[in-house]
Amino acid sequence: MTRVLVTVERADRDRALLERAKALAVGAETDEDLLVVALATPEAYEEIEETLAVIGRAEHTTYAEDDVLDGVSADVEDTANDVLEPDVGYELRTIVAGVDEQAEALLGVANRTGCDHIFLPGYRRSPTKKAIFGDRAQRVILDFDGSVTVGMN
Repeated sequence: MTRVLVTVERADRDRALLERAKALAVGAETDEDLLVVALATPEAYEEIEETLAVIGRAEHTTYAEDDVLDGVSADVEDTANDVLEPDVGYELRTIVAGVDEQAEALLGVANRTGCDHIFLPGYRRSPTKKAIFGDRAQRVILDFDGSVTVGMN
Protein backbone atom coordinates (compact mmCIF):
# COMPACT_ATOMS: atom_id res chain seq x y z
CA MET A 1 0.00 0.00 0.00
CA THR A 2 1.39 3.35 -1.02
CA ARG A 3 -1.13 5.97 -0.03
CA VAL A 4 -4.73 6.20 1.13
CA LEU A 5 -7.14 9.04 0.32
CA VAL A 6 -10.04 9.57 2.72
CA THR A 7 -12.89 11.81 1.57
CA VAL A 8 -14.77 13.67 4.29
CA GLU A 9 -17.79 15.86 3.62
CA ARG A 10 -19.22 16.21 7.10
CA ALA A 11 -16.82 15.44 9.90
CA ASP A 12 -19.47 14.28 12.36
CA ARG A 13 -21.05 11.89 9.88
CA ASP A 14 -17.83 10.60 8.27
CA ARG A 15 -15.85 9.94 11.47
CA ALA A 16 -16.23 6.15 11.12
CA LEU A 17 -14.70 6.34 7.64
CA LEU A 18 -11.60 8.02 9.09
CA GLU A 19 -11.42 5.29 11.72
CA ARG A 20 -11.55 2.56 9.05
CA ALA A 21 -8.81 4.25 7.04
CA LYS A 22 -6.71 4.55 10.19
CA ALA A 23 -7.11 0.84 10.89
CA LEU A 24 -5.96 0.03 7.36
CA ALA A 25 -2.93 2.34 7.61
CA VAL A 26 -1.90 1.01 11.03
CA GLY A 27 -2.40 -2.62 9.93
CA ALA A 28 -0.31 -2.12 6.80
CA GLU A 29 2.43 -0.35 8.77
CA THR A 30 2.90 2.16 5.98
CA ASP A 31 5.26 5.09 6.27
CA GLU A 32 2.99 7.20 4.07
CA ASP A 33 0.57 9.68 5.58
CA LEU A 34 -3.10 9.45 4.85
CA LEU A 35 -4.43 12.07 2.48
CA VAL A 36 -7.59 13.51 4.03
CA VAL A 37 -9.71 15.48 1.56
CA ALA A 38 -12.27 17.92 2.89
CA LEU A 39 -14.90 17.93 0.14
CA ALA A 40 -17.20 20.92 -0.13
CA THR A 41 -19.67 22.30 -2.61
CA PRO A 42 -19.38 25.82 -4.03
CA GLU A 43 -22.43 26.73 -1.93
CA ALA A 44 -20.62 25.74 1.29
CA TYR A 45 -17.58 27.73 0.18
CA GLU A 46 -19.72 30.81 -0.52
CA GLU A 47 -21.40 30.52 2.87
CA ILE A 48 -18.03 30.58 4.67
CA GLU A 49 -16.85 33.39 2.39
CA GLU A 50 -19.93 35.49 3.25
CA THR A 51 -19.50 34.81 6.97
CA LEU A 52 -15.85 35.90 6.85
CA ALA A 53 -16.84 39.03 4.90
CA VAL A 54 -19.28 40.00 7.65
CA ILE A 55 -16.66 39.37 10.32
CA GLY A 56 -14.09 41.28 8.28
CA ARG A 57 -16.34 44.32 8.02
CA ALA A 58 -16.89 44.27 11.79
CA GLU A 59 -13.16 43.92 12.45
CA HIS A 60 -12.10 46.26 9.63
CA THR A 61 -10.00 43.58 7.97
CA THR A 62 -10.18 41.28 4.97
CA TYR A 63 -9.79 37.56 4.61
CA ALA A 64 -7.95 35.81 1.79
CA GLU A 65 -9.01 32.72 -0.16
CA ASP A 66 -6.80 30.54 2.08
CA ASP A 67 -8.79 31.75 5.09
CA VAL A 68 -12.02 30.66 3.40
CA LEU A 69 -10.56 27.24 2.58
CA ASP A 70 -9.41 26.91 6.20
CA GLY A 71 -12.96 27.67 7.30
CA VAL A 72 -14.35 25.06 4.92
CA SER A 73 -12.03 22.37 6.27
CA ALA A 74 -11.90 23.33 9.97
CA ASP A 75 -14.32 20.65 11.24
CA VAL A 76 -12.64 17.99 9.10
CA GLU A 77 -9.23 18.94 10.46
CA ASP A 78 -10.45 18.84 14.07
CA THR A 79 -11.97 15.39 13.57
CA ALA A 80 -8.90 14.09 11.71
CA ASN A 81 -6.69 15.29 14.59
CA ASP A 82 -8.95 13.56 17.08
CA VAL A 83 -9.20 10.25 15.18
CA LEU A 84 -5.78 9.89 13.56
CA GLU A 85 -3.16 11.53 15.76
CA PRO A 86 -0.77 10.45 17.17
CA ASP A 87 -0.99 7.02 15.50
CA VAL A 88 -1.23 8.08 11.86
CA GLY A 89 0.02 11.24 10.17
CA TYR A 90 -2.08 12.91 7.54
CA GLU A 91 -2.07 15.65 4.96
CA LEU A 92 -5.22 17.74 4.60
CA ARG A 93 -6.44 19.10 1.27
CA THR A 94 -9.65 20.88 0.43
CA ILE A 95 -11.61 20.36 -2.77
CA VAL A 96 -14.47 22.67 -3.69
CA ALA A 97 -16.49 21.12 -6.51
CA GLY A 98 -20.07 20.84 -7.64
CA VAL A 99 -21.81 17.52 -7.11
CA ASP A 100 -21.35 16.54 -10.76
CA GLU A 101 -17.61 17.37 -10.67
CA GLN A 102 -16.63 15.73 -7.39
CA ALA A 103 -15.74 12.29 -8.75
CA GLU A 104 -13.36 13.75 -11.33
CA ALA A 105 -11.78 16.06 -8.74
CA LEU A 106 -11.20 13.19 -6.32
CA LEU A 107 -9.79 10.94 -9.03
CA GLY A 108 -7.45 13.72 -10.16
CA VAL A 109 -6.05 14.23 -6.66
CA ALA A 110 -5.74 10.47 -6.07
CA ASN A 111 -3.86 9.94 -9.32
CA ARG A 112 -1.56 12.95 -8.88
CA THR A 113 -0.59 11.93 -5.34
CA GLY A 114 -0.07 8.22 -5.98
CA CYS A 115 -3.01 6.93 -3.95
CA ASP A 116 -3.95 3.32 -4.38
CA HIS A 117 -6.96 3.21 -2.04
CA ILE A 118 -9.86 5.67 -1.75
CA PHE A 119 -12.32 5.81 1.13
CA LEU A 120 -15.59 7.53 0.21
CA PRO A 121 -18.68 8.35 2.20
CA GLY A 122 -21.74 6.79 0.61
CA TYR A 123 -25.35 7.79 0.97
CA ARG A 124 -28.57 6.14 0.05
CA ARG A 125 -30.12 8.01 -2.86
CA SER A 126 -33.21 7.40 -4.89
CA PRO A 127 -32.84 6.19 -8.49
CA THR A 128 -34.19 9.57 -9.66
CA LYS A 129 -31.49 11.52 -7.81
CA LYS A 130 -28.82 9.16 -9.17
CA ALA A 131 -30.11 9.68 -12.70
CA ILE A 132 -30.16 13.46 -12.36
CA PHE A 133 -27.00 14.05 -10.32
CA GLY A 134 -25.03 10.90 -11.11
CA ASP A 135 -23.48 8.72 -8.49
CA ARG A 136 -20.05 9.85 -7.30
CA ALA A 137 -19.19 6.54 -5.66
CA GLN A 138 -20.08 4.55 -8.76
CA ARG A 139 -17.95 6.79 -10.97
CA VAL A 140 -14.96 6.52 -8.63
CA ILE A 141 -15.32 2.74 -8.37
CA LEU A 142 -15.47 2.35 -12.15
CA ASP A 143 -12.71 4.83 -13.02
CA PHE A 144 -10.16 4.37 -10.22
CA ASP A 145 -7.31 1.92 -10.76
CA GLY A 146 -7.12 0.81 -7.14
CA SER A 147 -9.24 -0.19 -4.16
CA VAL A 148 -12.31 1.80 -3.14
CA THR A 149 -14.08 1.51 0.19
CA VAL A 150 -17.51 3.13 0.44
CA GLY A 151 -18.85 3.75 3.93
CA MET A 152 -22.63 3.85 4.14
CA ASN A 153 -24.25 6.26 6.56
